[in-house]
Amino acid sequence: MGSDDREGIVEDRALRAAVDRIIPADSWPAGWDGGVAEYLRVAGREPLDAVPGLAPLAARLDASAGDVRPGAGFADLTPTEQDAILGALEEGAPGGEDFAALLRIAYEGYYAADARRKDPVGLGMIGFRHVPEGTEVVEPTLPTGLAPASVASHYDAIVIGSGPGGGVAAQVLAEAGKSVLLVERMPAVPNRELRGDHLHDKRNAVYSVRVGPGAGHPRVHETDAGDELIDGTGDANRYGLNADAFGGGTRIWQGMAWRFMPEDFRMREVYGNPEGASLADWPISYDDLEPFYTRAEWELGVAGVEGALTSRMPRTKGYPMPPFGTEPARDLLAAAADRLGWGWGPIPLALNSVPHDGRPACVRCAQCVGHACPVNAKNGAHNTFIPRAVATGNCAVLYDAEAIEVADATGGASVVIMANATAPGAEPVRLTVRADVVVVSAGAVETPRLLLASGLGNDHLGRHIHDHRASTVLGTVDQKVKNFIGPGHSIATLDHVHSPSVPWGGGVLVDLMSLLPLTSALAPAPGISTWGAKHKEWMRDGRAYSFGVFGMGQEIPLPTSRVSLASGVLDRWGKPGARIRKDVHAASREVEAGLARESITWLEAAGAQQVRRLVGSETGKVSASAAGEHSCGTARMSDSPESGATDRFGRLWGAHRVVVCDSSLHPTNGSVNPTLTIVANAYRVATRLVEDWPR
Repeated sequence: MGSDDREGIVEDRALRAAVDRIIPADSWPAGWDGGVAEYLRVAGREPLDAVPGLAPLAARLDASAGDVRPGAGFADLTPTEQDAILGALEEGAPGGEDFAALLRIAYEGYYAADARRKDPVGLGMIGFRHVPEGTEVVEPTLPTGLAPASVASHYDAIVIGSGPGGGVAAQVLAEAGKSVLLVERMPAVPNRELRGDHLHDKRNAVYSVRVGPGAGHPRVHETDAGDELIDGTGDANRYGLNADAFGGGTRIWQGMAWRFMPEDFRMREVYGNPEGASLADWPISYDDLEPFYTRAEWELGVAGVEGALTSRMPRTKGYPMPPFGTEPARDLLAAAADRLGWGWGPIPLALNSVPHDGRPACVRCAQCVGHACPVNAKNGAHNTFIPRAVATGNCAVLYDAEAIEVADATGGASVVIMANATAPGAEPVRLTVRADVVVVSAGAVETPRLLLASGLGNDHLGRHIHDHRASTVLGTVDQKVKNFIGPGHSIATLDHVHSPSVPWGGGVLVDLMSLLPLTSALAPAPGISTWGAKHKEWMRDGRAYSFGVFGMGQEIPLPTSRVSLASGVLDRWGKPGARIRKDVHAASREVEAGLARESITWLEAAGAQQVRRLVGSETGKVSASAAGEHSCGTARMSDSPESGATDRFGRLWGAHRVVVCDSSLHPTNGSVNPTLTIVANAYRVATRLVEDWPR
């Protein structure tokens, strides 16, 4: 769409009138003057290029107006006449898809902040604040990056990826006196550019997500219906929800910091292997990992309390910070859990509940999940492990650089790195750097892709990719329980983890976090019109009474679910993109159904009405892509190359000096968020690497 065509859309009288019926004026402005006009003028290409049907819709509206009143345009009709035409479109008249697109754009303009418009009218109308009033924003200083020209020819270790696994590895190795080059493929983007944008954040992105990876990183999703080619510039839910940023997912997570239960390490022993699956036990036990869990909680910084949520996980030490204080959602579900006889507790969070580690306490803003923290109270690799590594003087960070090949030999390893030059317009720099050890921590998709493209690994490398299963149940309660109170999820029960109530290990149930305004606008409660005066009234006065329970549980791995190399699909450096196939076992569907059933029980016990399972939530955003945000298993640990891709210390079978240190190592994924386990296992792997340093 050219600029002249775009300006015509912005000035079209019929579309303006339609927007003002979608969001009519009351004590607050109508949609057009309330933000939609400005949005269309400043948002650039994305919204209009994504909706080519707006110009035909405008013509259709005017034509329909002529049928009602000869010679009149849509803007000339009465509101009642306009509503009748729009209602017919919504009910299936020709042009209905274009009207649905206009509906979305109207709500984007009125209820969604983005990089250019932080406070559209709709946010003020419903009381949404990016941060509580009076908050002093704190911008963390990221480690200074190394210029490509300053990269040495040899390091003791090259760590690929700066997420929780790579960050821990860099810290442990640097503190042991090893020289470390930490390679991160994304630039050093400050926190202020990773928050406050509801159209480009990781979880809710309507358009290209700001946490990468960007153009030139294609993936092929293989399904029974055919292949789907996806680049890294579009919807994160299709590409894969893993965040590409310095610090990885911990840069923008909410920080749920759970330990796995002892049974999670021996799933096959406890449940058997369902037909067709590839369920495997870990080669280590909970007891082996417990000391490293304790270290992870204290070095990362976790706020929690011992009680119902920790009773089945033996501990040698408490949490370093107290749990977050309660809120209406926790009070409501806690009382319901007590009536049901369920145990419950405040969720352990890797956020500062009090000032900690020289940084402030969380201010409980309304957009924690998917956004960088406004006060640097969110604990992640970017402000804990990696700064400690850099402070030793032994670790250098190379931003905006991608490892494209790993070579392994008995005498040493090497990595080929493409580093974007610091000078504007300069060509990327190709570097070949030698090391005693290469630690690959690029995630469950990119780790096997890099190693396979390098000709390394056995037949298990890339196989068994799995995530979690999810279910969302919604209802309406008689109090405002989630009216933009952060940081997000607050209360949980583990009574359905390794319990007869839900098969195959079950899962955790938590309160549904407060939804961003745009999400609510696009999915109002049952009985609420999707547009018009009643919808606007519900957004202002009724939305805060919508409430839900989210369940997340075990996914059973399959050998057919795998990451391989895509034939003929190359990335920006000429290397094969990832080809991903994700199959779902019937046992995993049983977990979903059980989670939904118990979620309904909990929500109804809390007095909720209109309780229903969210349509499509059995696959949900976590699994909308073949690569979910909790993906694991693609380099799973084992005690022999016949059953896994790495040994119990992450060393790649068949290689001499290549170690994997991320979620790829997990044979199973537990019934809770895996990040604390990634961190704990990384401490274990990196500690052993130092002890058994190759010579």
